[in-house]
Amino acid sequence: MSPPDAQTYWISRKIPTDQFLLYCFDAPERGLDAVRIELLARAGAVADLRLRVREVPFHADYPYWVPGEIDGSQVVLHETATDWAGCRSAVEELLTGRLDPRETPWRLHLFGVAEGAPGGDGAAAVAVLQVAHALADGRRASGLARELFGPHPTGSGARPAPWRPASALVRAVARLPMQLAELAAAAPRAHRTHQDLERGTADGSIPPSPPSRPKGLTNARPDERRQIRTVVRNAADLRGDGVTVTVGAMTAISLALTRYLQARGRADGLVAEVTVAKPGAALARNHFRNVAVDLHPETADLRERAAAIAASLARARVRGEHPAAAAADRALRGVPGPLVRWGVEQFDFTAVPDAVTGDTVVSSVDRGPADLRLGGGAVRFTSGFPALSQFMGLTHGVHGIGDTVTIGVATSPAVLDDVDEYERLLHQAVDEVRDAVSAPNRRGEPIV
Repeated sequence: MSPPDAQTYWISRKIPTDQFLLYCFDAPERGLDAVRIELLARAGAVADLRLRVREVPFHADYPYWVPGEIDGSQVVLHETATDWAGCRSAVEELLTGRLDPRETPWRLHLFGVAEGAPGGDGAAAVAVLQVAHALADGRRASGLARELFGPHPTGSGARPAPWRPASALVRAVARLPMQLAELAAAAPRAHRTHQDLERGTADGSIPPSPPSRPKGLTNARPDERRQIRTVVRNAADLRGDGVTVTVGAMTAISLALTRYLQARGRADGLVAEVTVAKPGAALARNHFRNVAVDLHPETADLRERAAAIAASLARARVRGEHPAAAAADRALRGVPGPLVRWGVEQFDFTAVPDAVTGDTVVSSVDRGPADLRLGGGAVRFTSGFPALSQFMGLTHGVHGIGDTVTIGVATSPAVLDDVDEYERLLHQAVDEVRDAVSAPNRRGEPIV
């Protein structure tokens, strides 16, 4: 296991970090019992879905991915819900659950929905793929879902060697001198590139890191209850005239969240923590970083706001792609596993800081063409719900499939007192963004 993935695994033992990928389909042509059996067989052909975690004796090294077998507990058939609201409530109850990757790093939950599911008429079926973050980041997890539901499965992932604990322990002892030598070589380079980053920030050639912010209403500690909503829209409602779907969605979130907070006397600027892919070849299953993006609620004109958000995102990418980030990643690869595990164990995940990076999280992933099927039923839409934390009580997932984009909202009633009102505000905001960005660009320039 790579150091970033191992760190993610050890963090998941402390707090819930599982991903939940929701896919809604037209009613299958076969019963869900038969569909479940088909999915188990299909999963058996995907190497990444036949993995388990094993830790080296005495925690002497990073954990290993080892081969395992598919069993019936990995695809769970839930009772059919009478309507979409009932299905949504059942999914909400899943969100505080936690997989143990030593037993299985994924589980698929199947729900029948009698009526009312968005994106189509009549009965539907909902599949929720729960994935341990150590196994996959958002893009890789979407690829695993495509292995289960797509027309052309590839059997993703390489099957690892059989697990031999004694051999792993011997390798750990043999690797330690090499790791320390790698760390000794990488640390000075990381220090020099960090100094370059600081100099560039000081002279203005590199965008500065956004300052921390006082905690707002959405930074309240969530309780054990979860609430989700799905704003299902045509992708054309969120893009146009150079505005990407991600920027269009962030503009709508900026507008809706500002109005929600203003009604409660709490609006004072907005910043989103946005997940972006790291450049270059992936050396870990989790190949992304979080950047802070100003949502510019003070800009009334929505085209100008979209342009300002896009510029803020571009500046954050420039800073995040500075060689200092890659140098720090290289240095981490030289840190022995026991030290990384000790660091995770010492960290207090229950502590709530006085200042925060952002007011909400936005994670955006394009999940490809709308050619997925469940028992013959065509996919209607897909959504996702980034995990809440002790000081992040509202998250957004922006997920597209085909021509449909869904803004998924995850929160707790201890944070948002009226999630239905926030859902209504989001729909209204998307309408306003659609009307603004589809108009001709008054300056005759694309929004980058």
